[in-house]
Amino acid sequence: PFADGEDNSLLDVLENSDSPIADKGLINESLSKEIDRAFSTLTERERLILKLSFGIGMPEMSLEEIGEKFGLTRERVRQIREKAIRRLRNTSRSNLLKSYLG
Repeated sequence: PFADGEDNSLLDVLENSDSPIADKGLINESLSKEIDRAFSTLTERERLILKLSFGIGMPEMSLEEIGEKFGLTRERVRQIREKAIRRLRNTSRSNLLKSYLG
């Protein structure tokens, strides 16, 4: 016991590394929802280009591969990707995402 009259012991407060961390699962789920909300501010093409560029939910592709898929030059894909990133940074949701990502 930590104090007289208490029933708890050190074993009651030690972390059990074998048990799953519920908070981590909840945080990941919330982060995923916030990413979806932030991505909803982008056009479909911007969303796909970002997801393909960074491998979000699909295999990562190079700018050239994405360009071939969309019939665009590598440079145009880069421009679209950068514009989408700027738009995400300037949304009201960006501060919330920053709190998740550090």
